[in-house]
Amino acid sequence: MFTWNFGSVYKTIRRSKGLTQKKVCGCFLSTTTLSKIENHHVVPSVEHMIFLLDQIDMSVEEFHYICNLYQPSERQKIFSQYRKVAQKPKIDEIQCLVDRCNDYLSKQHDVPVEHLRDILTIVLFIRQDGAYKKDRDFEQLTEKIYRYLDKQDTWYMSDLKLLQTILYAFPVENLPQLTKRIFANLEKYKNFQNIKESQINILTNISTIYFYNKLKNECEEVTSKILDLAKELKRYDSLGFAQVRLGICRGDDTLIENGLALLRLTDEQALLTMLEEEVKKYR
Repeated sequence: MFTWNFGSVYKTIRRSKGLTQKKVCGCFLSTTTLSKIENHHVVPSVEHMIFLLDQIDMSVEEFHYICNLYQPSERQKIFSQYRKVAQKPKIDEIQCLVDRCNDYLSKQHDVPVEHLRDILTIVLFIRQDGAYKKDRDFEQLTEKIYRYLDKQDTWYMSDLKLLQTILYAFPVENLPQLTKRIFANLEKYKNFQNIKESQINILTNISTIYFYNKLKNECEEVTSKILDLAKELKRYDSLGFAQVRLGICRGDDTLIENGLALLRLTDEQALLTMLEEEVKKYR
């Protein structure tokens, strides 16, 4: 996309904002280079592209949207639909999105969409058949994802989202070492505010695996991190969850009641029901 219309679209936006080439370029870029970019004589480097978008206060995603004549591309529609489905996933909606990903991938190569398709396929299987049902195709898919992840020196947030989808597939005795690796990679993002919601989701999955395998010390360590993140983000659903889970691990009835009360107050009924069942069964 950027190779053929970045320059002309950028010029239109720059002019509409009343910005001269000199004002945009400052001391970082020559106006001659910008002129060549805007007139399609030069393809901008990644460094130049990011700099130029920063100067007009625009994200790559928004610029992509404008390049597509103020319409989301099929790729953007897929990820937008995923964000909606992820809130309250229903089997038919997941299947519809898997089909949409397959249709898109039949026309072009796209690694993130392929990963999204794999994640949704796993979620669909779990919702229909449970996490522990033996199925060779399903096992091959989880193995494919882990092979991709295991060869990497660093896990980025998109990789950690992939990993959380298959965490349940690991033998529980391997989870402590895996958790250390996850913590080490999450630590790199401690000052990156936009990632913290995803961190909560990843840690919640790990906490739940430990909890249901009766590894209370490990569960407490992970859930304490959820508590800190929830306070920072003012995520009251996660705060209530962490208080109840920690209360069960520590045998602290006050902490349990505080968490349940918060969930009642914020009308988090589904989460409240799940945690009340946990309290009855595990306290």
